[in-house]
Amino acid sequence: MDRQHFFQELNQMDISGLEKALRSSQAFVHTLMDSIHIGICHVNTQGQILSLNLEGARILHRTETSCLGQSFHAYAECLYIDLGTQEEHCPITRAITTGKSIWTPQLLIRRPSGETRWVEFQSTPLTDPRHSGALIIFRDLSLELQQHERHHHLASMPEESPNPIVEVDAQGHLAYANPAMIRLLDTYGFREDGVPMVLPSTLTQLTLECLKTITPIRGLTVIVEGHHFDWTFSPLQEKGLVRGYGLDITHHVRVSQTMTELHSQFSSLVDSAHEGIISADLHGTIVSWNPAAQSMFGYQPDEVLGHSIVTLLEEGYRDMYRKGLGDISYGRPSTFPLQQPLELTGLRKSGESFPLEISSTSWKVGMDTHHGFILRDISDRKRLEQALIAEKDHLVTTLQSVAEGIITTDREGRISFLNPLAEQITEWTTHEALHRPFQEIFRLTGDSKKNDAEPSLQFSSRTLVLSELDAPQQLLTKCGRQRKITVREGPIRDHSGHLVGTVIVFRDITDQSRQLEEQQRISKLNSLGVLAGGLAHDFNNILTTILGNVFVAKLRMVSSDPLTQNLEQAEQACLRAKELTQQLLTFAKGGAPIKTSIALGELLRKSTIFALSGSSISCHFDIPDDLWPLDADPGQIRQVFQNITLNARQAMPHAGHLSLKVENVRLNDSSALPSPALIPGNYVRISFEDQGNGIEARQLANIFDPYYTTKPGASGLGLATAHSIIQQHHGHISVTSKVGVGTIFTLFLPSAHVTPEVETENIPAIPRNYRGRVLVMDDEHSIRRMVEDALTQFGYDVVSAPDGQTAINLVSKGLADGKKFEVVILDLTIPGAMGGVKAIQHLRKLDPRIKAIVTSGYSDDPIMCDFQEHGFQGILVKPYKIFDLAKTLECMFSQNKGETTH
Repeated sequence: MDRQHFFQELNQMDISGLEKALRSSQAFVHTLMDSIHIGICHVNTQGQILSLNLEGARILHRTETSCLGQSFHAYAECLYIDLGTQEEHCPITRAITTGKSIWTPQLLIRRPSGETRWVEFQSTPLTDPRHSGALIIFRDLSLELQQHERHHHLASMPEESPNPIVEVDAQGHLAYANPAMIRLLDTYGFREDGVPMVLPSTLTQLTLECLKTITPIRGLTVIVEGHHFDWTFSPLQEKGLVRGYGLDITHHVRVSQTMTELHSQFSSLVDSAHEGIISADLHGTIVSWNPAAQSMFGYQPDEVLGHSIVTLLEEGYRDMYRKGLGDISYGRPSTFPLQQPLELTGLRKSGESFPLEISSTSWKVGMDTHHGFILRDISDRKRLEQALIAEKDHLVTTLQSVAEGIITTDREGRISFLNPLAEQITEWTTHEALHRPFQEIFRLTGDSKKNDAEPSLQFSSRTLVLSELDAPQQLLTKCGRQRKITVREGPIRDHSGHLVGTVIVFRDITDQSRQLEEQQRISKLNSLGVLAGGLAHDFNNILTTILGNVFVAKLRMVSSDPLTQNLEQAEQACLRAKELTQQLLTFAKGGAPIKTSIALGELLRKSTIFALSGSSISCHFDIPDDLWPLDADPGQIRQVFQNITLNARQAMPHAGHLSLKVENVRLNDSSALPSPALIPGNYVRISFEDQGNGIEARQLANIFDPYYTTKPGASGLGLATAHSIIQQHHGHISVTSKVGVGTIFTLFLPSAHVTPEVETENIPAIPRNYRGRVLVMDDEHSIRRMVEDALTQFGYDVVSAPDGQTAINLVSKGLADGKKFEVVILDLTIPGAMGGVKAIQHLRKLDPRIKAIVTSGYSDDPIMCDFQEHGFQGILVKPYKIFDLAKTLECMFSQNKGETTH
């Protein structure tokens, strides 16, 4: 391009284009100067620094900005000797005054810390009036001088060197070896051709080449038995020899290998990361990036490497991010927090914009700054945020349509929201109630008068969930009407846990007064059930004493004594009384059933006949001989049979016929099950068919509801109790009826896997030998005395205790005296003192191997159902027979013997 054409194009460019071109040129020159590993400095005629590149700042051990305006003489002893006149001059001043370039091989630089550096120095005058002064170029000689000193030291002190040194003649023969080399020769020896193992195998050729070219040969590595030696050979012309300097670089090689492995691991980690990871140099130029970044932006590596990181950002963010990187690189204060995650807009190769989160860090390598970036495509997160906003709108819509009134307040207790149902109940519109005090809108009046003060809602500042007021409240509406409501309240907190308001959720129960009264009646009946359970418990304690003493009396009599028969009759009467107490306990609605394998036929006959006794109703049983056994609680199942039979008796008050049919059924197909709650398997089906008046279809759906009855004076609990018991046994009960014909109740109960064994009760023989120590804990003195007397007859050493703490003390004393108790019999409930459950926990700590039997008059207590889960090995339900007690004890002692044997 000729000069005229250039100026024509220059005239055609506008000022902004020239300024942009100038800035681009300046940036290029600045980058070029910083990439040169030679210090370059521009000083004015007084020697003050006008500009300084990155390498120059490193040599002076300062930053560029701290040097600007300072005299270069403050950092350097700028004197050199003129070889012609032998005079000392300042090279900078001399170059400016003479107009000639001045070069000196060594000039001393003094750093701020006092450290000195030798540099090669050249000062060139600048004749352009706009840029007067001098251009200084200086190079750090520290490394060269160190190497020179090192080689000089090795050359002058070979004998003291820890590294091997040899001198070799032109034929490759050793002329000299220092002590370190001699040790290596002793260790590794020689090759067959006479060349030492630690020297290169081509030693002769190397020697000839070195002497011929008079050039050192470096970087020769020899590996011997896993050790690496690096050799440098230099010619000694005056001797006609070649000197070799060896260095054991084994550690360096291993470190290098480790670094290579670490670098490989780091690269694998970076390459497998889901986030884009990019490294860049001082100016933000991309040096490397991982596959995730490539996938995120769509560029191939050769398309982005060498380009600025800001090219990945949308145009509006580039200048801002570029400035932030520059501030960090050159140590300038910045208000742009690059170290924190920033949400910007990224730009893909396709031109598509997307939300981008970018985090950055920086580190120094010497004086060089490097940057690292972690980039995340947060498109999904933004979509979720939008979905959250939509969900919030949906929540508001939901609150508007829920079947409860909802009011929210701010921290000051002013109304901030009412849903439509709250408006309907309070008769206040949102517009009328907004920002008004809560107590003005939500006026509660209690049932009892307390100084005419209205109760206020309160909750703890630590409350995290909705809390409910103790009782229903009366709400006074805007129009003065009273509504009965239930209220729940709770705090509203922000993400930091700070209280920001209150939410009140309430339900209008004005129309539910009748249901509330019904619940109160249910509560009274439950109290009656508790009373019945207590009576049954006490009665069982009395029966236990009677049964035990009758049994002891039988033991002390001969079998031919006429009184033995009377005692047996008394014993049978006690057992029948036990069945009555079991019915009381079932009415008391105890816990889960105590299941045993039972034969259904006999239980069904006895229960039905008992319930029909005194009536004129005939009964027919169809029970097969091969009926499968049941795994059930006999007392509760008896109650079911009797309740259904009593229902049939009430349906036929004058006379009638009741048919009972039992059969085994296999329900292996789920579609054949009468209820989804049942599982496929073997069941026993029991049907009760009466000839009563029948039940209307509209009433059938309610007959199992508690307290539902169509008969005057009835409680409405019989069928509800039967339904509950059948469910607890994982069975099913259903009913069909036809008015004027009769009703059929059908039960399905799962069969057991084990056929119940019929035990023959034989009075145990009284042993003559000692059988072990037993501790009996019971609050009833008569029971303790009876059990002591009975068990003493069977050879046991028996001690009794009235409560749990006394039992613990006795066991502790027995262990201390060497008279441990093998078995303890613990009453479950001790009024006013420690009962069996807490006692066994303490006893287990004293003696982990002690065996425990739990007894109670509450046979359906949950602990009696799962006694093993509470630390007991046996169970005795009061009233129990001494035969059962003796059998249980024999089982406990046999277990102890088995454990001792093992």
